[in-house]
Amino acid sequence: MNLAALAAALLGFGLTLGLIRFLSPRAERYGLIDHPRGGRKDHGSATSTVGGLAIVGGLALSALLAQFAGQVHPAFWAGLLLIALIGLADDLIDLQPTIKFAAQITAALLMIYWGGLYLHSLGNLVSAEPLILGRFAIPLTVFALIGVVNAINLCDGADGLSGGLVFIALFWIALMSALSAHTDTLALALGLLGCIAAFLVFNLRSPWRTRAATFLGDAGSLSLGFALAWLSIDAAQPQAQLFPPVTAIWLVAIPISDTIVCMSRRLLKGRNPFHADRTHLHHILIDLGLPVGRAVAVILLIAFALAAAGVAGWALQVREHHMFYSAMAVFALYIFLVGLGLRRVAARAGAAAGIHKISQLHDG
Repeated sequence: MNLAALAAALLGFGLTLGLIRFLSPRAERYGLIDHPRGGRKDHGSATSTVGGLAIVGGLALSALLAQFAGQVHPAFWAGLLLIALIGLADDLIDLQPTIKFAAQITAALLMIYWGGLYLHSLGNLVSAEPLILGRFAIPLTVFALIGVVNAINLCDGADGLSGGLVFIALFWIALMSALSAHTDTLALALGLLGCIAAFLVFNLRSPWRTRAATFLGDAGSLSLGFALAWLSIDAAQPQAQLFPPVTAIWLVAIPISDTIVCMSRRLLKGRNPFHADRTHLHHILIDLGLPVGRAVAVILLIAFALAAAGVAGWALQVREHHMFYSAMAVFALYIFLVGLGLRRVAARAGAAAGIHKISQLHDG
């Protein structure tokens, strides 16, 4: 394995660990605290939101120390900094969605026009012939980046979930990079893996930690989404393609499916698609009685298995349109299971309300 990439992972882990320990005691002073407000909030006490800042800082420092910063296009660092700063501002003062979208579009345009990265085609997505995007390449690339960024952000509702989902996708990207000798991609992916692993030490629930000690904050979830989108689009470039676009669908199957289904349900009900509710997959599992840690573990196992299936298809050179149709079948199954879960949650809530009403009548 490339020594710089391995050094990036180790440095990313150590530096992020140190930054979290340094920033957490100062979070209250900086206003980087998430207070529980009920509803979607499943944490029981005020928690720092410095995890994202530590990850971005740890990645930048490890890139400099491991000397792979120059291997990554400056547009990546510029876009990452912009997204992180906007996320930080949102953590502090709750920005309007239009401002966040404007920043994401700007970061996407930096990637496209400065970094030279965009989706030239969707590969052999629906047939044996490549689906060339032509004039739609730029808008679809912007849409793809914004979609991934917000999918990761919207999944950030349970301890360890967003970080775990990105970690899984990056793990498989790093593995494919190592097998294909894509050294630049490998260094960035391993650096990010080290940083996220350090964050998960403080965020993922375990027998030794009953709740998260720190959160990503929007600075973290948006930044991780940007980094994942950059790596995925970069990997699909025709000049030195690491994997076809369909493989990326399998890598982010859970966050993308969750976002599409939740937003579609809200739109069908005439509501703002970004209006918060408890229809995300992790909320459904929790409302069905699973503890938060177990619900997250179930989702991460499913995400790992789906990503593994996508990578297996890449390794075995399964036809891209076969992989795409398989992904659509999985998505259809996801829609069915989520609908079933929501109906059971509603039934449980109705039964609980009925019992409460009968209890009140008896007490009266």
